[in-house]
Amino acid sequence: MEKTRSEIAVIPIAIVLVGGFLWYEFLSRPVSESERLLVPDFASIKDVRTKKETFFDFMLPIVRRANDEVRKDRGRLQRIARSLDGGNTANEDDARFLSELALRYRLKSEPLTDPDVIQQLLIRVDTVPASLVLAQSANESAWGTARFALDGNNYFGIWCWKRNCGLVPNDRDEGARHEVASFDTIRMSIDYYLLTLNSHPAYDTLREIRATLKLRDMPVKGWDLAAGLIAYSERREAYVDEIRAMIEINDLHQYTRINYDF
Repeated sequence: MEKTRSEIAVIPIAIVLVGGFLWYEFLSRPVSESERLLVPDFASIKDVRTKKETFFDFMLPIVRRANDEVRKDRGRLQRIARSLDGGNTANEDDARFLSELALRYRLKSEPLTDPDVIQQLLIRVDTVPASLVLAQSANESAWGTARFALDGNNYFGIWCWKRNCGLVPNDRDEGARHEVASFDTIRMSIDYYLLTLNSHPAYDTLREIRATLKLRDMPVKGWDLAAGLIAYSERREAYVDEIRAMIEINDLHQYTRINYDF
């Protein structure tokens, strides 16, 4: 059976895993009223340009708030790293923060006994350009009209494997167990997407590109990081090309505040 555009748009790849600890952390996080936003009826907007502008205007503030949280953690991590490099000892709160950060970002060693872990955290705990987040969310959610976006606040095609963790795809193969993850809010799906890009082994290349650009004091742009999304879709290079085209066609570079986001 031929898939509809809304079904195709949110079919992720199996590499985007939903780990037990991470999934529990997201499901158990309290949801504030400000996060329960009134989502525009994107499907009712017939003019393509208006629909795109409405989508980006709606998503951008949420993306920036999610990046703000990552930036805050990174700032604290940098301060602790500088203190340790200066020969100081981490206090109890900082030690706990480092341990929790390592666990969240999938690093198994203890930061205070393995200096390499802090260096790895500095590579992982970092923001993702708004241009890339917007392009992928538009692509994976069919501009906010796909079933998994409407019913599960899932704008990034994230899969899960625990029963009733999400929505069952209409075209799921017989015997398959995966579901498309459901989130209480759109913000939670963005948070999880950012954490996936920043921690999953499949996106090592993306993180290396970002770290190299920053080391060279060059702007970090979504178009460049898209090269690290080969594993995000079964379409591989074709998917990267599509995301890059969406960034260029929609001039999404304008939404990445270089001096602020990075």
